[in-house]
Amino acid sequence: MPVRSLVAAWIASAVLATFPAGAAPTAPLPSWEAFYRIVHPALVRQKAIDPARALVHLGLLCEVRSARGVLFHAVEARELVRGGPSPRGLNQLLILDRRLRVTDRIEIAAAHGLYCDGAAIVFDLPVESSRLGREGTLLGVDDSGRISTFGEIDAAQMAGIRPVLSSPPSPPLSRSDP
Repeated sequence: MPVRSLVAAWIASAVLATFPAGAAPTAPLPSWEAFYRIVHPALVRQKAIDPARALVHLGLLCEVRSARGVLFHAVEARELVRGGPSPRGLNQLLILDRRLRVTDRIEIAAAHGLYCDGAAIVFDLPVESSRLGREGTLLGVDDSGRISTFGEIDAAQMAGIRPVLSSPPSPPLSRSDP
């Protein structure tokens, strides 16, 4: 295996294995340039993104851990048609395995991923799937990395679920505290 491939694999593992699913990062993330240099070519090679479109967002949303503990990466990609009179394109969620192979993808329209909780990915708006014939704000990922279930989650159901935060949460105040 060429040295360049080994270095690329090492950077990819450092970029995508930095923090556990559903938890705040415990170490600084490597540069986003390194993430882009590794993930973008892998997605173009697999025709998951179109190089003829303008890539306006490519980001690691979170890591999903299936019921059997298989780890997948949830990546958001937003592309726009170049030179169009109005912004049109494709907004999608890509599920990648540890080797950066796309195991599933779904168009997310105007929705944005918020965080992962185990095998679930939570969105701010409903996402629709013609394959499953449903829509929902909660997407479940199975052991093969496929989006297999849809559900709904609202603010009342989110008690006890902590999204990925960029800083630690404030300590809770007891009733006697001012």
